[in-house]
Amino acid sequence: MLSVMVLTGAYAQETSPPSEEQAAPNAPRYFEAQARAVDAATLKAGKTSIHLWGVEPIDGMPAQFVVTARSALEAVIGGEKVRCELKERNGSSVIAQCSNGASEDLGLSMLQQGYVVVDRSAIFGSVFEEPYVLAEQDAQDKGLGVWKSSSVGDAEQDDGTFTLIFGAALLLCILGAFAMLTMTIMKGFQRVTDAQNQSMDMIARERELRVKEREIFATMLDSEIKANKSKIEAYLVVYDEMLKDLKNTDKDPKYKKAGDIVQVQPSLDRAVFDRNTDKLDILGDRLSSEVIHFYARIKSKPDYVNVEPDTPLEEARSVVEKAYSNAERLNKISDRLIDLFSQGGHSSEDYEEQV
Repeated sequence: MLSVMVLTGAYAQETSPPSEEQAAPNAPRYFEAQARAVDAATLKAGKTSIHLWGVEPIDGMPAQFVVTARSALEAVIGGEKVRCELKERNGSSVIAQCSNGASEDLGLSMLQQGYVVVDRSAIFGSVFEEPYVLAEQDAQDKGLGVWKSSSVGDAEQDDGTFTLIFGAALLLCILGAFAMLTMTIMKGFQRVTDAQNQSMDMIARERELRVKEREIFATMLDSEIKANKSKIEAYLVVYDEMLKDLKNTDKDPKYKKAGDIVQVQPSLDRAVFDRNTDKLDILGDRLSSEVIHFYARIKSKPDYVNVEPDTPLEEARSVVEKAYSNAERLNKISDRLIDLFSQGGHSSEDYEEQV
């Protein structure tokens, strides 16, 4: 059975149909859901109704046809999760183009079986217009689904007299048209296959680019954290010397002569983090939480405290000790982050080896 891939992005994690608040212009367009068939063109995922994009159910059909069509859709779903691209939201229902675990387009499959018809206003001008129309025509030509009822009804209307009179002529017409019909159907199938292959290639390229982009972000963030660690260590060296000077009882500390300035925090970089907060999910819950905790302590422009010559020694020592203690805490956090990046395969050294 031919299918058309409808998803144009990779799924980083399991999702569900977006809520009304999530249906903002910049909300994710793709989701996964465990869904069941309601009718030939509708799914139910939790409290959300999902209407298949590009197709319409056939009104006025008998109960047996409705049940058969619903069972056909359930069979295509196969009890697995469906993957959908959100097209439109209307209250508690959405319109989406969905595929099963084998990447078969559910709407296209139901068209091929003759259980739905094309919603031409929805597909007009899209890349899926031709495959959907051809699938409906193919089902009609083969007498499947709703078209089977019509063909059987027409056949039952023919009586023996009509067959005797027009039988020979009809046979000749069928034989003459058979070759042309076969060629037309084959060309239609080829166009559907070509459209499917193009869609799959595009999805694969976009998925590869997105994964590559996120890998680069992770290694860049690892490099920024390592650079910040070097600055923290340099800061600790400077303020360790200052503390020794303040604790030396054999001579007056240097600030007693002309005063001094204490930099309360190390001056660290956070540009990579600030520009890519939307990509932190690639790091996982634990590592992304640790990264946010680390950068919450960082100031690109640190505070300064003036220590005047008349400042009491204990007060001056307290200011320096507090700054030194905070820097030590940052240094320990950066060590833990670097280890976690390495364990998760996001180390900048690993990326350089791959390149």
